[in-house]
Amino acid sequence: MKKAKFFFLVFSSLFLIITLSTGLAVFFSLLGILSALLILIISDVALAVFASSAYYRQLYRGELSEILLSSELLDIILSLFLSQLVILFPLIVSTKARSPLDVIFLAPLGLISCLILSLKFPPGLFTKIEPLSYPAPYKVYVAKFEKIKEANAVVSGIFKPRIILFSPLFEFLNDDEVKAVVAHEIGHIANKDHIKLLFGLIISIIGIEILALSIYYELVGDGVGGTLFLLSMLLAFFFPLLSSYYWRRMELKADLYASRVVGKETYISALRKLAEHNLLPLDWGSEDHPSIERRIEYVLKNCKNSEY
Repeated sequence: MKKAKFFFLVFSSLFLIITLSTGLAVFFSLLGILSALLILIISDVALAVFASSAYYRQLYRGELSEILLSSELLDIILSLFLSQLVILFPLIVSTKARSPLDVIFLAPLGLISCLILSLKFPPGLFTKIEPLSYPAPYKVYVAKFEKIKEANAVVSGIFKPRIILFSPLFEFLNDDEVKAVVAHEIGHIANKDHIKLLFGLIISIIGIEILALSIYYELVGDGVGGTLFLLSMLLAFFFPLLSSYYWRRMELKADLYASRVVGKETYISALRKLAEHNLLPLDWGSEDHPSIERRIEYVLKNCKNSEY
């Protein structure tokens, strides 16, 4: 797993270096916007092929040649490209804007556009989703993956939430364990987590606007640019720390909800199988998910005696 962590660190670093270098080239007029977009697309294809080639046995089913021609790879490329646009769009706007109001209104459009796309096509633009006849208070869909092995589930939508299950879930979970996964997502909806995330979106938009305004004011020679840049950096440092803590709490509460619906033994079994299938060690978490070990410990400690 140390090798995997090192790989993802290298991959993330390459992604940021390419993105920021391209953005700076546009900023200093070394590249036109169309040329920059072309470079980003080519680099995204290269990064997706690199990642798929290095880990295709763990992440995909089938031969590498089939994977490189699959719709799943197109979704990965598109995801990388949209992430780069979210980063670079404020920079481009700040160099072309005629007034601060232009910056305020235009800088967040990249992020908002990506959000709309993610709500409309949660698993990806090229991935099919089909309605699933499932006894739940919300509509349940299955995302049909042909090559990707990842087993996951998400809540999509804000005012009309729906639950989307990734098709690999059905390959190794029994019916009760699938019910546990659905119950976890219902827990998020019951706790209004999908609505609470709007607060994070608002903070992100404000941060993007402050950063873009700092660049704009520096270009027009106004001394306030440095102060705004410092403020945006403080926000960029502290907000992810707070949001990471909050996201992890949301996951634990959804775990508790699900364990009370299906029983803690069934839920813990589903968690362990998910960790094994997705090749994650029990003590490996992420910025928005506690480790499986921590989640199991939380369920065992709180499921019996706490009231939801």
